[in-house]
Amino acid sequence: MVINKALFSHKSVHWSTPQETYDALNKEFNFTFDPCPLQSDDKTSLLKDWGSRVFVNPPYNNIRNFMEKAVLEIQRERVQLAVFLVPSRTDTSWWHDFVMKHAKEVRYIRGRLKFGGHQGSAPFPSCVVVF
Repeated sequence: MVINKALFSHKSVHWSTPQETYDALNKEFNFTFDPCPLQSDDKTSLLKDWGSRVFVNPPYNNIRNFMEKAVLEIQRERVQLAVFLVPSRTDTSWWHDFVMKHAKEVRYIRGRLKFGGHQGSAPFPSCVVVF
């Protein structure tokens, strides 16, 4: 059996959102803030006020903390809407603790996204999670 090492690669935790994906979501949701511009400092992003309508493509080694902040900020009525672009990892604890319990909608993306700065398609499926 051949194992695709890219599936388990941690060369980068930052996957730049494909522009057409962001544009389509922004047209629908009218975002006011992105706490995770590429290569941003995770700790600073988690401490900032996010505004009312947030798009989040978190560093993939820190999804849990970003989802936790989104859920808390929505519960405190500081954020109206948070839309996440994340890998579809339905077996993880963050998926069960936040997506399954709090998401209003999950959109599975057909095929694999081609993230900015990467040669080919992502080695994982992606989804959009709406809180």
